[in-house]
Amino acid sequence: MDSANLITIFTPCYNRAHLLSQLYQSLLEQNATNFEWLIVDDGSTDTTKEVVANFISENKIQISYYNKPNGGKHTAINYGVQKAKGALFFIVDSDDFLSKDAVKLTTDAWVKIKENKKISGIIGLSEFTNGQLVGDAFLEDEWQLSFSDYYLKYHLRGDKSVAFKTSVMKEYLFPEEAGIRFVFEAVVWHEMAKKYDVLALNKVLQYKEYLEEGLSDSSYKLWYIKSLAFSYFQLIANKTYSFSRYPKTYIWSFIHLAINSLLSGTSYFNKLPSFKDKCLYLILFPRGYYSYLKMRKLIVK
Repeated sequence: MDSANLITIFTPCYNRAHLLSQLYQSLLEQNATNFEWLIVDDGSTDTTKEVVANFISENKIQISYYNKPNGGKHTAINYGVQKAKGALFFIVDSDDFLSKDAVKLTTDAWVKIKENKKISGIIGLSEFTNGQLVGDAFLEDEWQLSFSDYYLKYHLRGDKSVAFKTSVMKEYLFPEEAGIRFVFEAVVWHEMAKKYDVLALNKVLQYKEYLEEGLSDSSYKLWYIKSLAFSYFQLIANKTYSFSRYPKTYIWSFIHLAINSLLSGTSYFNKLPSFKDKCLYLILFPRGYYSYLKMRKLIVK
């Protein structure tokens, strides 16, 4: 198989053994076979290992399975990037599955952009299993744009399927710290956008189960709030958003850092990299404190 056109379908999983069969079946139904399925088990305590072993024993597609201590999805991605054999790293969560032509559509796009040093990867549409599009469609097909601009300039919404060049992913690993179990993807995707564009495909590549609940059950759990504080600090420390380009997002990063630091009992003030950052944090702190007073009783230990 031509490794230059090999796609790594990467799936991080944690106690999702009961969901993997649907994704596996969608991979068996692909109308292109130039992919490996790389699974990183983030310390599952269910039957994930046995379920994957059964898939491997069928010998129908190329599967690599690794088990690591639990550290959160971001650590599983970092681990997977180092193990990937494909030139493109296509992230598909364990509770999602692919359209039948997802690999072919991604490969066709990949051939067009793999030599383009300005483009980091490909993003596509996602659809709920009830037929509803997740968020907005792109304004045009094969649209080259900054990932940050998609959300912050054009104000389009919705999770997208993402497949980045493996070589670029190795440049932009997620920050890791003991006790932090989640880092939101904007910390890396938007950092990459300072240097790279993506190619947007106006085609559905993956499907998601429709959930009636609008917020995750983890929204106000203490570990999640700590992770948010860590994530917002990373955005500020890396200067991911410039005030001239994204003024509102730039300002709100400081406010969100204050809110989540107060809620989680953590402090990043002394770690802020510049005197300017510290001054701005203090100026915006009252706004963060106002939200903290409204939210503090909702925290679940």
